[in-house]
Amino acid sequence: MSDILNYTLYESDVFELTLSKLLLLLIIVFATRFLLKLFRRLVHRQLRSLDRFDKEKEAIILRVGRTTIVLLAVVLAISGLGLYDVLELLLSYRIFKLEGVNISLGKILVLVLIIIFARILSRFVRIILRKNFSRKAWIDEGKEYTIYKLTKYGLYGFALIAGLTSIGIDMKLIIGGIGALLVGIGFGLQHLFYDLVAGLVILFEGPVKVGDVIEVNGLVARVQQIDIRTSKVLTRDGKYIIIPNSNLVGEKVVNWSHGTELTRFSISTRVKFGSDTQQVKEILYGCALRHPDVSKNREIIVRFEDFGENGLHFNVYFWARKTWVVETLLSEIRFEIDKEFRANGIQVPYPQRDLHFIPNADAGPQGDFGRSAGSRGSGFSSQ
Repeated sequence: MSDILNYTLYESDVFELTLSKLLLLLIIVFATRFLLKLFRRLVHRQLRSLDRFDKEKEAIILRVGRTTIVLLAVVLAISGLGLYDVLELLLSYRIFKLEGVNISLGKILVLVLIIIFARILSRFVRIILRKNFSRKAWIDEGKEYTIYKLTKYGLYGFALIAGLTSIGIDMKLIIGGIGALLVGIGFGLQHLFYDLVAGLVILFEGPVKVGDVIEVNGLVARVQQIDIRTSKVLTRDGKYIIIPNSNLVGEKVVNWSHGTELTRFSISTRVKFGSDTQQVKEILYGCALRHPDVSKNREIIVRFEDFGENGLHFNVYFWARKTWVVETLLSEIRFEIDKEFRANGIQVPYPQRDLHFIPNADAGPQGDFGRSAGSRGSGFSSQ
């Protein structure tokens, strides 16, 4: 039996594959697949049993667990197959040489592993921040996102510097490369540089935060994501638009959500001459007050704006929270105003003009028309 298991399937100077090693490799593969399925079921069952299920947390735990199981399986396979010499040969293979430093495959692998670790750590930091910040009323969604982004960029920067240092690259060389890059940006990539600086300004200063409703060049949208160079916004039509950060800093931006949750809106209307203005005021005030999305803590104002050319002009001003769907809110209040106007006999005027015909006896046929029109009256009105 031992002779069969020790039967050589492949042999080289640094590696020998026997039947026993092949069986061990198959056992490791099947055991790894079984552990992956078991781990997924256990995590899924455990997290689903909680009162507050976090899908992102489940995804991160599954990814970290799967990566750990696979890495352990790889280590066991290398140990069982006796591939240390082969692995050492591969990792020591020189890819290129930079400023007297040999960049091998192993060093590149270390750099990649450090960046992957920083990425996983940033995900855990996001879960921790969300869990802690959810208990603090003074930290909203935008501030939480800003803190997470700055922490993420800091972790990535530290990981990159640590990775480059670990493979033997001198920091003076890195600083010199950054300086050359900044010079290139100053000459040829000015717009990109403006966007990067604007992204930092937005994250640090916070004029626009995630979740804010903004208006840029007549476009109303909600901020979904702020990156270092661009921001992603969602319009009321459900379309995602990518906006350079320099537009949010350098152009006029109306932030409907900045400072307070309430925003003042108005509805204008006209009524016929001779209408009861006090009754019109009560109707407009009542229609705005009865709407559930209109704030009852802020004053509702009805103004008699002007004696217009075709009627009496009124405006009703109120405060509301649902700025994202404000058109629907305004439409519902207008429906209610129209209903109350009809019930109380208040009419909305049509545009009207007065036409006057001046008689002219020396104008021939036109004079006859003028005399006939004049005999019926001095003028008439059409609506």
